[in-house]
Amino acid sequence: MKSVIVLVLLAVLILPAAVLAGGLEAALADPAWNGRSVPSGQQCTKFGGSGAAPALQVSGIPAQADALVLSFGDKDYSALSDGGHGVVSYAVTPGAGSVTVPALPGETFDLPAGFTLIHEHRGWSRPGAYLPPCSGGKSHLYVVTVKAVKLGPAGSGAFEELDKTKVKLGYY
Repeated sequence: MKSVIVLVLLAVLILPAAVLAGGLEAALADPAWNGRSVPSGQQCTKFGGSGAAPALQVSGIPAQADALVLSFGDKDYSALSDGGHGVVSYAVTPGAGSVTVPALPGETFDLPAGFTLIHEHRGWSRPGAYLPPCSGGKSHLYVVTVKAVKLGPAGSGAFEELDKTKVKLGYY
């Protein structure tokens, strides 16, 4: 009887931690991107590149999520740190659990299927939804914050954040 009680107590204490540990996870899905340095040519046009944000493998998506919001930023330049390099959403099927978000071209408003512009980048290069790393090689850290969301009414721009995670794109 004691062993049954101990097992029940362990299950009650450990199961919630295991469920919470699942959470939203994202990783670089393009082997050229290692999270340490931005690959050659993936910077903005101002510095000779034709960059695109890398594909991302996202898992642990909450069942009720119908989109992922991707906020790109330069953590070493406060004016562009939190979404300053662009904010887009990517549609997901509720209940999918995981998805590969395709690469996102830089300095254009011509977005691949599934993407929707939320805020264009605030940089000084060509206009567009996403601004590739553009520090001129000053070793700035570039990141993307990935949020699993439930979108509000169409056209409202509102959403409920369900979970989030961050991915280092690398230094440039």
